Amino acid sequence: MRRTATVLTCLLLAAVGLLAPASSWSAAPAESVRTVTYKGSGATVTLDHLDRISRTSPAFQHFVERRLTRLWKSNDPRPRCRTAATMVVKTWRSDGFALVSNMGNFAPCPAGGWVQIAVHTDTGWRTPVRLGAQEPFRCRVLGSFEVPGAIVPDGRCFAGDELVSYEEWLAGR
Repeated sequence: MRRTATVLTCLLLAAVGLLAPASSWSAAPAESVRTVTYKGSGATVTLDHLDRISRTSPAFQHFVERRLTRLWKSNDPRPRCRTAATMVVKTWRSDGFALVSNMGNFAPCPAGGWVQIAVHTDTGWRTPVRLGAQEPFRCRVLGSFEVPGAIVPDGRCFAGDELVSYEEWLAGR
């Protein structure tokens, strides 16, 4: 009888685990989220100025360094172009989201830039292609990544062809 109860308990726990919503995004209770917001358009970070985001986590700083190195080498790997790779970090949150108000390659070796939302997953910080844009994001895309409203540029997104408040869109779904 005792063995049967143990087996049933294990099966019940396994079933609950399968039914529970799974999310690969970090989620901390709102009251424990540490937020760093940089003035103006944000902290301009290059490979020579990684210290400008020293108030963020070491994991995020390492991610930024790796991402900048990749931007530089994929655009123009000549030493003179090293400073072209740039990320402008506007907001970083300890619950696994960051708004990069501009990311790309600029002078002296320009190749353009875009707005990017970075997310922390079980495998580390990432910049999903769907969270990179040159215009407001789609509300559905933001919702699918569970992006907090505080990270959304201007707090607005596209619902169909209409530009709406992301917070209102979230409340109405």
